[in-house]
Amino acid sequence: MIVLTRYSAERIALNADLVTRVENGPDTRVTLIDGSRYIVSEPMDVVIRLIEEYKARVLALARTLPDEPARAPLELVRPAAPTHDDQPVVTPRSHPRRK
Repeated sequence: MIVLTRYSAERIALNADLVTRVENGPDTRVTLIDGSRYIVSEPMDVVIRLIEEYKARVLALARTLPDEPARAPLELVRPAAPTHDDQPVVTPRSHPRRK
């Protein structure tokens, strides 16, 4: 997350991974992938630097994490084979409704 200041002096934290565009005009506009826009008081070069620093911190942190051993893949739970009895097989997806 990067912390920016809106023109109303409100401090906001934006997910830097969701920023698609930073525009510089009379105001600095930050656009996210969902189309929402924020006008902030920081200049464009400062916003870009904050995004770069955030991503650098994420990469540096990832390098310090220990390698975890590979885990065995989860086995899929398969419903029991139907029986020839009069009783149906009850699985979580076909549980009879209570009356």
